[in-house]
Amino acid sequence: MWTKIKRIWHRSSSQESEKKLRSTSPTNIDRKRSEISTFDFPKGTLGVAPIDSRQRSPHSRERSRDRRADPLGLSVIYEPDHAPSVDIIFVHGLGGTSRQTWSKNRDPELFWPQKWLPKEPDICTARILSFGYNAHFLAVGPRSVSSISDFAKSLLFEMKYGKDEGSQDLQIGKLPIIFVVHSMGGLVFKKAYLQGSSNDDYKEIVAKIQAVLFLSTPHRGTNLAEVLNRILTVSIVNSPKHYVAELNRNSAAIEDLNEVFRNIAPKLQLFSFYETLQTSVGPKSMMVLEKDSSILGYPGEVSQPLNGNHHDVCKFASQQDSNYKSVRSVIQTLVSYHRQAGQRIERANCQADIKKVKSLLSVDGAPEEDYTTLWDSWKVGTCGAMLSEPAFVEWVRDSPTSSILWAYAAPGSGKSIQSSFLINHLLESGYHCSYFFFKYADSTKRSANSLLRSLAFQVAQDIPSFHLALGSLDDEGMRVEKADARTIWRKIFLQILFRYELSKPLYWIIDALDESESTNTIIDLLQSISCSKSPIRILIMSRQTPLITAAFDRISNKVQLTRFCFDQRIEDIHTYVADEMQYMHGGSALRKTVVDQIVQRAEGNFLWVHLAVKEIMQSHGEDDIKQALEEVPSGMEPLYHRMEATIAHLTRASDKSLARLILLWTLYSRQPLGAKDLLRALLPDFPSILDLKHTIDQVCGHFVVVDSKDRIALVHQTAREYLMKASKLTFRLDQHESHEELFQRTLSVWLDPNIRSASGQTVPPPFYHYSATSWAYHLNRSSVIADVSLDLLVKFFQNSYVLYWIQALAALGQLKVLVYTSQSLASYIKKRQRADSSRNPLLHRLLDLGLLELWAVDLLKVVGKFGDNLLQDPATILTYIPHFCPRNSALYRHAGVSNKSRMSVTGVSDTDWDDCLARVSVGNERRAVMVICSGRYLAVLTSLGTVVIWDSLTFAELRTLSHHEHIFTICFNASGDKLASYGFHTTRIWSVSTGRLLRDIPNTTGTRALCITFAENDTVLLLGSDLRKVERIVLEDQMEGWQDLEASLLEDSMAVKGTFLNSPTSIAFNGEATQIAIAYRGFPLSIWSLRDSKVISRCKRWLEGGGKNGSTWTGVNRVTWHPHSGDVLGIYTDGTVFKWHPLEANHHELRADSIATPSEIQISSDGLTFATSDVNGAVKIYNFQHFALIYQLFSEDIVTALCFSPDGRRFYDLRGSYCNVWEPNVLIRLSDSDERASEIETETGSTTVSCLASEAWVKTMVPITALATRSQSALVCVGNEDGVVEILDTANEKKLEIGKSAIELSVEHLVWGEDGCHIAFAEVGGRLSVKAIESQGEDEMKMGWKYQSILDIKLNLDNGAIHQLLLSPDSTSILVASLGTVQIWSFGRRSIVATYTPKISGVLQKWTNHPMKEDQIIAFSPTTVTAYDWGSLEELTRWQIKIPDHITPVETERQMPGLPRSNSLGNSMGVAEPDEVIDRVIVTQAREHFLLSIAPKGPNYRHRNRLQIIKFASLELGSGEVECVPIPEAIADMIERPLDVLTKDRLVFLDTSFWVCTWHLGTGDFASGLTRHFFLPRDWIDADMLRLCHVLADGTFLCPRKGELAVIRSDLGVGW
Repeated sequence: MWTKIKRIWHRSSSQESEKKLRSTSPTNIDRKRSEISTFDFPKGTLGVAPIDSRQRSPHSRERSRDRRADPLGLSVIYEPDHAPSVDIIFVHGLGGTSRQTWSKNRDPELFWPQKWLPKEPDICTARILSFGYNAHFLAVGPRSVSSISDFAKSLLFEMKYGKDEGSQDLQIGKLPIIFVVHSMGGLVFKKAYLQGSSNDDYKEIVAKIQAVLFLSTPHRGTNLAEVLNRILTVSIVNSPKHYVAELNRNSAAIEDLNEVFRNIAPKLQLFSFYETLQTSVGPKSMMVLEKDSSILGYPGEVSQPLNGNHHDVCKFASQQDSNYKSVRSVIQTLVSYHRQAGQRIERANCQADIKKVKSLLSVDGAPEEDYTTLWDSWKVGTCGAMLSEPAFVEWVRDSPTSSILWAYAAPGSGKSIQSSFLINHLLESGYHCSYFFFKYADSTKRSANSLLRSLAFQVAQDIPSFHLALGSLDDEGMRVEKADARTIWRKIFLQILFRYELSKPLYWIIDALDESESTNTIIDLLQSISCSKSPIRILIMSRQTPLITAAFDRISNKVQLTRFCFDQRIEDIHTYVADEMQYMHGGSALRKTVVDQIVQRAEGNFLWVHLAVKEIMQSHGEDDIKQALEEVPSGMEPLYHRMEATIAHLTRASDKSLARLILLWTLYSRQPLGAKDLLRALLPDFPSILDLKHTIDQVCGHFVVVDSKDRIALVHQTAREYLMKASKLTFRLDQHESHEELFQRTLSVWLDPNIRSASGQTVPPPFYHYSATSWAYHLNRSSVIADVSLDLLVKFFQNSYVLYWIQALAALGQLKVLVYTSQSLASYIKKRQRADSSRNPLLHRLLDLGLLELWAVDLLKVVGKFGDNLLQDPATILTYIPHFCPRNSALYRHAGVSNKSRMSVTGVSDTDWDDCLARVSVGNERRAVMVICSGRYLAVLTSLGTVVIWDSLTFAELRTLSHHEHIFTICFNASGDKLASYGFHTTRIWSVSTGRLLRDIPNTTGTRALCITFAENDTVLLLGSDLRKVERIVLEDQMEGWQDLEASLLEDSMAVKGTFLNSPTSIAFNGEATQIAIAYRGFPLSIWSLRDSKVISRCKRWLEGGGKNGSTWTGVNRVTWHPHSGDVLGIYTDGTVFKWHPLEANHHELRADSIATPSEIQISSDGLTFATSDVNGAVKIYNFQHFALIYQLFSEDIVTALCFSPDGRRFYDLRGSYCNVWEPNVLIRLSDSDERASEIETETGSTTVSCLASEAWVKTMVPITALATRSQSALVCVGNEDGVVEILDTANEKKLEIGKSAIELSVEHLVWGEDGCHIAFAEVGGRLSVKAIESQGEDEMKMGWKYQSILDIKLNLDNGAIHQLLLSPDSTSILVASLGTVQIWSFGRRSIVATYTPKISGVLQKWTNHPMKEDQIIAFSPTTVTAYDWGSLEELTRWQIKIPDHITPVETERQMPGLPRSNSLGNSMGVAEPDEVIDRVIVTQAREHFLLSIAPKGPNYRHRNRLQIIKFASLELGSGEVECVPIPEAIADMIERPLDVLTKDRLVFLDTSFWVCTWHLGTGDFASGLTRHFFLPRDWIDADMLRLCHVLADGTFLCPRKGELAVIRSDLGVGW
């Protein structure tokens, strides 16, 4: 690569070099006079004469001011419109500045890095920066202590922490870097490169430096430096400079720099330019740098002379200057190479990113598929007239205005072909053009959701920054595929795309809008393109229907709209017919006659022309052609009659049957079938069709065609409309009957015993995908009367077919089909029951319908609880999932009780599915007061001024944010990566991912925020206060504090009879933060505009007998906004829930509940549902549109707050110190419904089922808080939150209570002695109990146990809470460890016999018995192992733990933004890395290893722990070092929770996906040593479960869950 660059550059520069050397002459040299000879300030020169400040001219002072005006640090001087390919950084030399060094005669117009380079090919793609530092050796001041090293540190600092003019990070190090350096700037660069290469803070940035151009750099110093410093010494106002002294020829500093730089220089591409002319120094001229000092002499270096003196080699008179051309050629070559290399990398990265975006948007197939199919049908010479139409010319014109062009035409006039032509034209013209073709025949291409997802994906392919921004939606947890169209429009287009300022308009072409099921929604959304900062041009092709016309009329005054009647030109029809007829039999005269007659009769209808040509082309003789021409009827309706008659007149019965089947599949398939799919679908009736396309032409009367992609389709949408009412056919095409037949055919595919083998094939067989994803679609549209369909369903669900089908859907990534199937089954059952009501009760198939009801529920729960596991491993539906299902579920009954399974789950009493997904706690000492969810994160505000953050997928606690004062409210920003907390005195902005405090803002005195929200693309924070004030702060302005938005805002001066204006009860901002709703108890709910500070509306309420005409007002307790409709939801003071639109005056109410008044109300982010809670513990969910109750949840615990997840599938509520996560079926159905975005139900078989609201009752279970196992036994001891301690026999599930707290305090610590006969436990309040247990017979498993108390004392907790208990090997004493002390209590003496105080306060150790010496105890810290005497706690032996080389301490970032961590460059404003602590020590079942789980210290961090394994045998070697068992990094990265080491050195752990895995210690081969055994369901995962789960010696896995202990037996205990 390097050789190639040199060869390219040498070719371009050799001729310039010869010209430069020929131009050098003594005359030219003499004319070169340094400005220093006139006693002016030199620019970029090493020569100077003494200057008296009193003699300085005004011109001199002007230059000094110019110098000071040049910026210091790193500044951007040019940035391309698109993403830059490389960064070019200019560094000036001694006496220079960041701009004047590079400007001839200090003329800003000759500042070539800014004025000329951006105009050069290739270089224009680079970002150009200039670095300035204070190297003015004539500056007045004391003796300088600055050195080249200091300037280098400044350069590195600027590269890492520099900001642009908008205070955004420069992000140096993301792109290849090229340096251009002059004079001493080259030494500064070399020093910076060396420092950065050895400093972890800068390594990544320095690694991106690819090349450097040295312009007269003194690599070996200069003799002039000594002269210069002597002059400065005798100067009145100046003193010698350290950095000048470093430039002495062969100085030690330069020699050292060169020696080290030589070792790493081969990584760089080096170009050294040297001066060839003398520089004037005072009255003399001299060579400032000789050639040997300007050249490094390294292998691979390219050197080149420049025709100039020392300070002219970096500034040029014009772009024709030969010196400029030489330097430019090198830069151009470098940029070109790295740009192309970057493009290759970017293409690879872009493909990965695009694949991710495609998955996020759930785009199936290629968007260009329909376009290319239509474009293939285009005839050369047609469609071009549209380009000259004034409406189109105006639409395509480059202007800053967004607009819509509606081109409408009659059916069959070639609109789709015209659309493909315009798309091709725009793409070939270099425009950003996206498109979508609606197809009614394809259910995946007729919704607004599909349109918006496809457009977003295509725009993301064109605009890299947009596809990167879409990644944030994944972090938010947004499920784009299942979001409604308005949510997608708001989240993706309004909030992301429309905020980009692009250099070119975006063009969208939408074809066949009339075939969409959501016409009104689409047109209504598109009107807001006027909000886009970049122009959006939309061309819509459709028929002119009353619905579409009315929709466009509604938006005509809100967006620039042009209507254009598109009629097919006769010339295009003539061109098309003539092209087709050139292959017709007969002479040219006949062809001309036929063409003329067809064109004459076409009436502008391309479809009629196409069919007529097809009829004529099948004729064989001239008479036949003439006859066919005469018989072809004019107009589409008569032509369709003729085509229908062709089918009706088929003579063979098999042909009619075949035609009927093909028409059925073409008319009613969910999406067009491929030819191979159709051949498989026609089995077994027609097994041997040789030429499907020919057969279709023969039997289907030209109604059906095979397109260029081999897909089966109707010739036109109008053909569907005709066939649906056809009357001459000898067979029926009834919709319900047809779907019933297609359902039976698709489901029968999955009743084939050989279907299981198909799931293992790399390429699934034909019809496999369609039948798997579509049988429920046809069922939902079928008749329910026939028993045949019910028989097939029962057979399918009673056998293993259903499991193979679920496995196939998971492998296809189509789990959404399970949700739709659940809806279809529920709809089928409802319709069947309705039909059975008029039939003989003996014919009612109640058991069969009951089976289907069970599966309708199970299919939903499989997606909700096991969806991620299925996608990871589809086979889990056969092996593991049934065992985790409730006993009454269809899945468990079918497969969970199988004797063939090697897995069983006991100890769980669940008989039916529940809706609780997880439960997390903020701690017993705190109350949970507010909950919010961003998608990726769940945040709960506590009563102690902290915010606890969990992962919303795994519910693992991530960190706690401590505000250190009472917090009133919290909120996430739009992307969910920042959180704002508003306290008594300050507002704090946090980074959620790191826990870092970003800003600390003083609050306005006496203000209490009722609501805060991020606004204006997360750059502003707004609050509404109890003082009726709206305040605002710009987050990017570090110096700005809270400011009143407008003094008059919310100051309501209008009197309302019978009111008094008090403090608000509730405040809410709308989604765009342009309006605010403010509620009072004594004043009407008011809506204010934040833009003009005016009241928009006040809420009036119709009450019988109240006010004039019954109109009055009522106070409001709570208020919130619908996310996009503009409606306001609230709760009146009398408990009535209402919705009200401030502009439309629509008002709806729910009757108040006399038993429980709602206290909270929240709406889902998609606006489909809202929820209320009350003090009786009930949560009710309503459908927003109909204000109908759809779900209610009852519990004894009071609900204090609630919220929805962003995808609307879950809701969270707070009860006491717990946050509960609920995922009811009704929300899953709504969020996964394919049809919910439709305006109208386009098929009669809607999946919507009218039924009563579902109900759920919460069974409160006391959670397990402590667990201990008896060695080599099936016995387990558990303690719970109520202070109950029980022994459980996992073999027979018997229990024995051995202790109970008198005041129900939680059991925090529990330990079982090594003798197996003693148990010790401690309550949270400090009470310690020790019990002795013994069996009541020889067979302990059958006879049971009895116990007696050995010790029961209340411990003094002055030295801190207990953090560990440990019984001695002989169970005669117990160790009690707290933060401050470690004590040994003797059971015999009932007192403390030994005390140990840690040498370092606050360092927690973990204790365990010595595995070989019963009189010793071992303490572990992250770095040491120490043995102590059990009796006296005297230290006996200490070992250092040798940490593996690849282990690095976990870092945390808590510093304020812009401040670096402490580093070798001398900045100490960061915070030191936290210490680590031992989280857990496990003595393995095999008693051969210690497992040390080590965690970072600090409340704000919950980083995954690292694992160290120490062998027992290593402690026999005496003091010194103990080595850890090596763990490959790939394995270490997988471990979420280490569990044990079983026989044969098998490490057991939970991985990050919560699979229970084993890995054979010492296995070098990662793959062969790892085994995944089973997973834990997502709703089982919480912090307590992870802390307490345990593995017994036989491989039995113990897992606390909802107050019970699940016992999982599997092949985990099977050795090798």
